[in-house]
Amino acid sequence: MMRRRCAWLLVAGYGLLILSGCVRRSLTIRTEPPGALVYVNDQLKGKSPVTYDFEWYGWHRFSIRKDGYERLDDNRLLRCPPYLWIPFDLAMELMPFPVRDQRTWSYTLTLALELPTPVPPPLISQKETPSAPAEPAAPEAPEPTAEPTTAPTQESTDATR
Repeated sequence: MMRRRCAWLLVAGYGLLILSGCVRRSLTIRTEPPGALVYVNDQLKGKSPVTYDFEWYGWHRFSIRKDGYERLDDNRLLRCPPYLWIPFDLAMELMPFPVRDQRTWSYTLTLALELPTPVPPPLISQKETPSAPAEPAAPEAPEPTAEPTTAPTQESTDATR
């Protein structure tokens, strides 16, 4: 009888473990206007609004892009809820029903400034083309003069005598 009861307890324990829930984490990103491409940690998740399951809490890098709008880059911290802190997380993992952590973040995109289209300068026809300048002449050296550039001093005249 005792063996049978222990066997049933083991089967019931395994059944509870098998049927136990788990923690499901999901993040929904909405944008205004919808339809923007959403990148999380440099991986494309889809067009907004997009919902995906994330595996870890912490810092995540978001990039949201849509034609005609400025690209939006953001770093956000996904904080762990208190019921998933150690040691409570083990109890949540062993609950007989799934525990959900659903987050929703919204972003508003701004219209991109339309830059004016660059216009090339007008072409100059060959008739109007100025002739190419000749090579620049070498600088002229001053002509040597026969006269001394400085007046003789008294000492220099004494030395010559």
